Amino acid sequence: MKLGEQLFLAFESYGQAFRTLDNKRLWSILILPSMLSLIIAVGVGILAWTTSDDILHYVNGKFLVREFDSSVGNLFHIIATIAIRGLTFFLYLKLYRYLTLILLSPVFVNVSNIFHRVVSGEDHKMNIWAYCFCSFRGIKFAMRNFVLEILVTILLTLLAIIIFWIFPLVPILIFIAESYFFSMVLMDYAFEMQGLSMKESIKKSRSIPGIPIANGLIFNFILLIPIIGVVVGPVLAFIAAQESVHAIEK
Repeated sequence: MKLGEQLFLAFESYGQAFRTLDNKRLWSILILPSMLSLIIAVGVGILAWTTSDDILHYVNGKFLVREFDSSVGNLFHIIATIAIRGLTFFLYLKLYRYLTLILLSPVFVNVSNIFHRVVSGEDHKMNIWAYCFCSFRGIKFAMRNFVLEILVTILLTLLAIIIFWIFPLVPILIFIAESYFFSMVLMDYAFEMQGLSMKESIKKSRSIPGIPIANGLIFNFILLIPIIGVVVGPVLAFIAAQESVHAIEK
């Protein structure tokens, strides 16, 4: 499958996700993960705001803004506030994504099982040990990709400092990397239902990079919608990822 076809399939999977949820009347399975995602987002948002406040107080005290001329001090305060709050939001947004993957892993296992049964007609029965194993695998995969994403982000940032002319490209590359690593975790639930090991799942995702990238890009854009983004974004991206894997197998 060519890259263009992979991208198109991932985009199309979001529409197919809506159709599946509507035709199979599966909207109820979204309630719990959506509410939990909102709770996580509120908690992370409060933590991000508090952290940025603490940093701003430290910076203002350290650089003694009050000793500057009022206009200079005000300008410094505005620039520092925008920069610090923006950077803090960026970092905590990463934290939100992966906290969602980690804390909702047991819920995603259940949703994936229901989706697999409805779409394929196969009843993937699980005992408590299999359920715990799948949940732990999701957590392990999320933690692995979180570390990789942070390393890639740091590497790209350092590269932009060393090679200044590529600086405008760095935010785009980071955005693509975020999308790729996040959606790989979502797709793994479907690959696990097909009996693939974690190593095989990673290899499979690497062979079709356009799908996790496009799936994650759409998720990130949905996430920008106030409130609605954090309520429907993660679970919709999850269902779309399952649809993409199912379409590949067909």
